[in-house]
Amino acid sequence: MKSTSDDIRQWLHKQPDWLQDASERLLKQGSLNPADIKELVARVKTADGQKVTGHRVFDSLAQSSTAGLDLRLKSISALTGIEGLAPRRPLTFGQKNLTVVYGHNGSGKSSYARLLKKVTGKPRALDLKPNVFQAVSSQGQCQLTYELGGVEMSTEWLSNAAPIAALRAVDIFDADEAGHYLNGESAAAYTPPVVAVFENLALACDQVKAQLQDEQGKLVKALPALPHEYSATVAGKNYSFLKSDVAEATLSAFLTWPSESEIALTQATERLKTTDHAALAKQKRAKKTEVLKVATGLQQAFAAYSSTALENLRALRTAARTKRQIASEAAKVESAQLDHVGSVTWRAMWEAAREYSQEAYPAKPFPVTDAGRCVLCHQELSPVAQERLQAFESFVLSKLAAEATQAESAYTQAKNQLPAALNLESINTQAEAAGLTADESWLTYLRGFWFSVENAKAALLTDEAASNAKPVDVVAETVKSLTGFANTLESEAAQHELDAHGIDRGALQLSKVELEAKKWVTQQAIAVRAEVVRLKQYKQYDDWKSLANSKGVSLKSAEVAEKVITHAYVGRFNRELLALGATRVKVELVKTKAEKGKVLHRLQLKGVKGKQTLDKVLSEGERRVVALAAYLADLTEKPSNAPFIFDDPISSLDQTWEERTIDRLVQLSETRQVIVFTHRLSFMGLIGEKADDMASVHIRQEPWGAGETGDVPLYGKKPEAALKDLLSARVPQARNSLQEHGTVAYYPLGKSICSDFRILLERMVEFVLLADVIQRHRRAVNTLGKIQNLVKITTTDCALIEELMTKYSSYEHSQSSEAPVELPEPDELKADIERLIAWHSEFTKRAV
Repeated sequence: MKSTSDDIRQWLHKQPDWLQDASERLLKQGSLNPADIKELVARVKTADGQKVTGHRVFDSLAQSSTAGLDLRLKSISALTGIEGLAPRRPLTFGQKNLTVVYGHNGSGKSSYARLLKKVTGKPRALDLKPNVFQAVSSQGQCQLTYELGGVEMSTEWLSNAAPIAALRAVDIFDADEAGHYLNGESAAAYTPPVVAVFENLALACDQVKAQLQDEQGKLVKALPALPHEYSATVAGKNYSFLKSDVAEATLSAFLTWPSESEIALTQATERLKTTDHAALAKQKRAKKTEVLKVATGLQQAFAAYSSTALENLRALRTAARTKRQIASEAAKVESAQLDHVGSVTWRAMWEAAREYSQEAYPAKPFPVTDAGRCVLCHQELSPVAQERLQAFESFVLSKLAAEATQAESAYTQAKNQLPAALNLESINTQAEAAGLTADESWLTYLRGFWFSVENAKAALLTDEAASNAKPVDVVAETVKSLTGFANTLESEAAQHELDAHGIDRGALQLSKVELEAKKWVTQQAIAVRAEVVRLKQYKQYDDWKSLANSKGVSLKSAEVAEKVITHAYVGRFNRELLALGATRVKVELVKTKAEKGKVLHRLQLKGVKGKQTLDKVLSEGERRVVALAAYLADLTEKPSNAPFIFDDPISSLDQTWEERTIDRLVQLSETRQVIVFTHRLSFMGLIGEKADDMASVHIRQEPWGAGETGDVPLYGKKPEAALKDLLSARVPQARNSLQEHGTVAYYPLGKSICSDFRILLERMVEFVLLADVIQRHRRAVNTLGKIQNLVKITTTDCALIEELMTKYSSYEHSQSSEAPVELPEPDELKADIERLIAWHSEFTKRAV
């Protein structure tokens, strides 16, 4: 059959590696420190930490638990300012395993018990109070002396300070603990190591989860608050409910504000504000015309000053120059006496001469050579000069000259057709008329463009003598934009014409708000993207926290605890009920649930019809004995030798359960220290009879406060011990008083000894002569193992008892003033006490 350790190991090998790491640390160290938690938090975030691995051995699972060092409480001393306690002597618990602390109501028993609960760190310990009837003078404190592993230690403890770690193993049973076991769910006080690892592992999961939660909490949302008026819009809702898994394409579209949306918003705003839509339609169309003018101007300028146009113009210039050069070369007349015939200047002079000649000789063709004069110098023309003029005219009228002139004319015409640049005033006027001044970039662009036109034209008009003309920028996109704007204006004008006949302002207002919300959201693009990143990180932490959920650990803990704890716990509870004689009480201990790795149990009625609770059905005594059984079943399994403290454990118990409880306490004292606080004298007497070795302490209320310790009163001691106390302590004290201070001082001491001796005689009759078969104030007649001792009684025994009873009754009861009875001398008292002690010794040894 698979062992519990193997089962746990197999389960661990199915868990993520970070959880296995935590388990291994717990098995080796017992607990996790902050550094461990930090490392586990880092590991749970990694892919390796989330993988299921099987390489760990978990050897520590096979180790068995060992008992801690023996612990004994020695004393409580130097006690001040706590509850009503103000003892002048320490409360000592002695060297015996069983100690009974006896005291009347109000003597301080419960105060001592509350103090011990607080010192030992019990979960239901109440805060200690100072004496409420006195002014608080200082911080309450006390000194605890204890023995741990045979070494005596002493610790000063301040009231309500942290518990003393070494004393946490002490267990205390009182009415509060009884109520807890009866009415609530509780985890077993002792958890075996194989189960404790799950409790610690669940705690580790919670600590890792808490650390992750703390880190996650620092991912603070920094998204600007959405204006209230946008909360009902689609954009506003999407903004308010951003998701970590939003696609990039969706997010980009959400955060984009296209020009169309801006135009739509402007149009909606304008339509809502406008009162005369017809007039506005007219204005829009006028503006459209101006926009198209701007576009046309740009196109025309570009056509004239583009790189292609410039090259064309330069080609014209080159052609003109080239053809003129060719013509000039051809015009070099042999008869010419001067150079540069055919040059521009020469041709200009020739053309002027032609015009003048036509005025001087209107009826004759130029040049006039017959009997003519030179039109330039008015001298008569010689035959040679006449030939030369004819040659010049032939040159001018030749084909080459004509082509040169035509080329020059084409070039000049092209330059003359270059469009002029707009000046600054014209640019501003045109831009304003077209509605382009709202955007400063339009003015900047237009000014730059026309400035480049101006520079290009100036260079071209000077035939680029100083510098080459630079082409203007391409205007296609600009013209496209302007054309689009013109179309928009036309569309708006058409819409305004429709609006002039009626408009749905409500729908338009909603559309406007939606567009405004969309625009506002796009203005928060950086914050929105940061928020999406935060949400992704937040989601990542949620995933990590889910890996640190302790539910799976708790479920496995419940499964293992069912085998290791619950069955054993229930068995011990049933055995405790049997030992306490309470098997007739129909109760059972059952497991209820597992929580954070701890398995919880509770007491419930067995075989009950309907839903009933213990406190409504069981008597007070039944509730007390059942709670005691549950408490003992829970705590006796702990592998430690720590003290058990019982505050009035037999309250409300009948004779049978009281004796069974005493038997169980005596049995417990065989292996560990047991301290019992009680106010019942009969209980102290019974436990004294059943225990072979018991220490007893008496506490009482004194004028200065409660909790003062002292010897147990005479009536609380066994008869023989009380007689020896009278003989060894009080008779010598009375003798000294008589000798030193006389009869008057001796009388109260002697009278007290006589009275106590008389009481002890009665107890001797009950416990010794009549073998405790019957007792005053006890209903039961106990014959088992006792009644046979009655046969030992002889007439001599009866005579002695009768003699002493008669003699000392006279000191107990009032006597006639006519026959006063003198107190016996100390020596006489001593002799009578010794006679009774000797008789007791002989009688108890006498064979039946």
